[in-house]
Amino acid sequence: MKKYMRACISVMLTGVLAAGLMGCGAKGAGTQAAAEGTEAPASEAAQDTVDTAAAVTAKQSELHIGMVNPLSGDNALYGLSEERGMTLAFEEINAAGGVNGAKLVLDEYDDQGDPQNAAKGAQKYADDDSILAMLGSSLTSCTLAIVPIIDDAGLVECVVSSSSPSLAKSSDYFFRMAVQDAQVGPQMAKAALSRQHKKFDVLYTNNDFGKNLSQNLIAYVEANGGEIINSIEYNPADQDFTAMLTTVKNDAPEAVALCGTVTDCSLIIKQMKNLGIESFIIGHTSLYSQKALEIAGDAMEGASCVSVYISTNPAARVQEFVQKFEEKYGQTPDSFAAMAYDAAYVLAEAADHAMRADDGEVTREGMKAGMEATNHEGVTGTVVFTEDNEWERDYLTLTVKDGAFTLAE
Repeated sequence: MKKYMRACISVMLTGVLAAGLMGCGAKGAGTQAAAEGTEAPASEAAQDTVDTAAAVTAKQSELHIGMVNPLSGDNALYGLSEERGMTLAFEEINAAGGVNGAKLVLDEYDDQGDPQNAAKGAQKYADDDSILAMLGSSLTSCTLAIVPIIDDAGLVECVVSSSSPSLAKSSDYFFRMAVQDAQVGPQMAKAALSRQHKKFDVLYTNNDFGKNLSQNLIAYVEANGGEIINSIEYNPADQDFTAMLTTVKNDAPEAVALCGTVTDCSLIIKQMKNLGIESFIIGHTSLYSQKALEIAGDAMEGASCVSVYISTNPAARVQEFVQKFEEKYGQTPDSFAAMAYDAAYVLAEAADHAMRADDGEVTREGMKAGMEATNHEGVTGTVVFTEDNEWERDYLTLTVKDGAFTLAE
């Protein structure tokens, strides 16, 4: 029944947000296509969906969405990418009339990658009744500090990063569009094993993210005929990884799995080449970044990573997004920007659902119900949340060829 309701809401949104979302072109067509072929008796539809025919006008003139993310410091890359993706989407929606006449407003709080700051930002938004939902943070440690606050306040939190399994089922108000360690680790292992690389060294950061990701990867390798030669923890703040990589060189693994963030992994790849290590490299989704190419340079050639998105995807909605992003920011959007762009539309559609269920009013509880009903065809895939408010999706394997990321063969 819940799946049917989501499909009906998707059809509804094709028309309902025609004014507010016409600027995104393929979005409406995508959601309609996702719902085609899903029908039920009229009486059942009447019981299980909000009224899709009646016009609705927003009671609020503005809909405020808070964002808590690192906008400065070592992890600003993630927060700034998400900010840009959200901003672009909100501008598109507002230029086309907003959500039933209501303007979307993005309020920002820089957590600087610090859990204490993230908690302060979340509490600020929790105490502000005008904030109807929030996005962030990018880092698991910060998100873990946020969740108890939003849960107590009944405030929807949507994340497009923060992958730790410790966040699963953490709150009825927590919705995760992010990749998840439990899925990414096995996907990384599978990418190497499928190319007959069976002996691994696993390098991981000394934090929850690195530990969880590496554990999931190692479990998959060992369960599928592979061998872990060495598993080495490191500090992502380090700049010189020579000692660790000397061990890797002596191990002579067929594959090196990098369970870290873009800056440290890129430095490791560059230093691997300097030491003459020629193992197959497989990285986390964060490695799909222009910054990785800039830091590692020629050493990135042949390196691989898993991803949920690639900017060269020929799909019309992806290329439309990439073109608009490049025109506005002068750079190609990475996966964090793409997922945040999708999250913005998901939040807009949730607001529309809330309005239709409550005579034009948007409340925090209405946003929660709208998020649960999500069925959105975005640039990173079709967003449908599970009963646990998680988005499970397919992954791509990318490789660097001639200095650019491409779909792996």
